[in-house]
Amino acid sequence: MWTIDEDKYYSSTTARYITYDNPRNFGRNTSSYELEALKSALAIAVASNRILILPSFRCCSGCSAKSRVRCSSPKFRCSLLSLLRLNVFDRVFANRYREHSFLYNRLVPNRIKRSVSVKPIFLHVSGVQEAPQLVDEKAVQVVKVANHSHGATLPEIVQLISKFNKTAVVRFHSLYGNMVNWEDDAEFGSKLKLQFKAAFECSEYQQWEGRMLNLANMWPGKNVGTTPRYRGFRQF
Repeated sequence: MWTIDEDKYYSSTTARYITYDNPRNFGRNTSSYELEALKSALAIAVASNRILILPSFRCCSGCSAKSRVRCSSPKFRCSLLSLLRLNVFDRVFANRYREHSFLYNRLVPNRIKRSVSVKPIFLHVSGVQEAPQLVDEKAVQVVKVANHSHGATLPEIVQLISKFNKTAVVRFHSLYGNMVNWEDDAEFGSKLKLQFKAAFECSEYQQWEGRMLNLANMWPGKNVGTTPRYRGFRQF
């Protein structure tokens, strides 16, 4: 565990954060959905000037299409390291995210740990894999967006988050599919596309079986022939 609080990485009392979860298992397509959700989360973080606290990811190494129950096991929850090369990812987003265990670190002030939105936000849009009927509406804050088909715009989400200015950590239930239409945003869309192209490179972390590296096809032209370097001592 990283113990040096460089630039108040942990101890800042003024930093503001967002976080979300990956509650669903989509079998062999899970990693694809989770990486798209990560892009949406980073887009929200950039637009709202908050820092993203990563969720855990499903690393279903060894799982087949007929063994989805195994993929749902906590045993197959992994860090971002199991999906992306962190040395490449950090060139673009090093200051935009924190590890999944961030809020459990003893250096994080209690005022931050205690200032977390009570109910996670669920963006109600069409075409998303996390259908509203599969969510306990009593446990989430359902937000209907202006364009039900295309998803929430970044200005909509920024306005929504602005209602939580006194809340250190704003939680989203999930960000699958078309929940966030960041690509068409006039201010951030084009820049984010370039950043994601540069930052998202498939990992060959040892937890993955060789056949799982076919996920690299999601990034045409990417070279997956080298082993990733490890970033410091933080566990992501």
